[in-house]
Amino acid sequence: MVTRCGRNGMKQRDRDVPAEAARIADHYVEAILAAVEGSRRPATRRAYASAWRKFRKWTRSEGLGSLPADPMTVAAYLVYRMKQGLSMSSLEMDRKAIGYYHRTAGRLNPASSEGVRNTMAGLRNQATEKGRNNPRQARGLTARLLMRIEDTACLPRTGPSGRTESAGFARRRGNLDIALVSVMRDGLLRRGEAAELRWRDVRFVHDGSARVTIRRSKTSSVSAVQFIGLKAAIALRHIRPANPDPDARVFGIATGRTISNRIAAMTRAAGLGEGFTGHSPRVGMAQDLTAKGMGLTAIMVAGRWKSERMPAYYSRGEAAGRGAVARYYGDFE
Repeated sequence: MVTRCGRNGMKQRDRDVPAEAARIADHYVEAILAAVEGSRRPATRRAYASAWRKFRKWTRSEGLGSLPADPMTVAAYLVYRMKQGLSMSSLEMDRKAIGYYHRTAGRLNPASSEGVRNTMAGLRNQATEKGRNNPRQARGLTARLLMRIEDTACLPRTGPSGRTESAGFARRRGNLDIALVSVMRDGLLRRGEAAELRWRDVRFVHDGSARVTIRRSKTSSVSAVQFIGLKAAIALRHIRPANPDPDARVFGIATGRTISNRIAAMTRAAGLGEGFTGHSPRVGMAQDLTAKGMGLTAIMVAGRWKSERMPAYYSRGEAAGRGAVARYYGDFE
């Protein structure tokens, strides 16, 4: 029986496939492949593809097999990557990518073996001892810092070429900046979610607030509706065209990287310094919610995190400020 492989290595006809399944019409096979292709977000597929290319290049240089790979080969590669200074999140991406390409090729997943899991656990412990296992954190764009942006966003800026913006251009650019970070904070949006937001996903409510629908996120393919407060909703109305195209991007920005660059520029212009990225509005809102006494579970749900780990990490300083010792001194000062 002829065996053909799809773009991700998934076998469309396999020698071990029962005869009944082998008679499935090609248009069903193509539909199945399309569904498999859509089971991962484009960014995830690109990340897996990049990690897989690096793994295959290393195995060739070492004279080892990549598909199928032996669990010892995977463990050795992870050790190699750690010695190259890669973070644990990068190593976890490597492990997931190797497993993904093996599963789609109908092979056993060597990355899920007990030996590889133990290797990852040991490397994680080593990284922690060396202070390398803490996630890199963007500076949080809190409500207090947002006020600084609001005060400066519409002022004309002078670009690298020496040209200064006109007052009208600066006002339009500033209104967009304010709307972008305000909506990202209230909705706890990831930068990619903000880039993908369309006018059809925005609904203004009679009380002046708004709702935005996140069609698909980094961690879920199920849509979510996020609350946008009065102030951010007003900023959103300021940039809304009279008759917006429902399919048009709300912020007119196509990529998360561009959003990161824009936030870095507006925070520098506001005199806030460096360290702000496309993740800063989300981090800042998590910090503000913690400072207001919101529980970790509520913050996790609002931000659509899978666990309490990341919001707890982002807001650890604010949590300490509301802890037992802080309350003790607050009560007795």
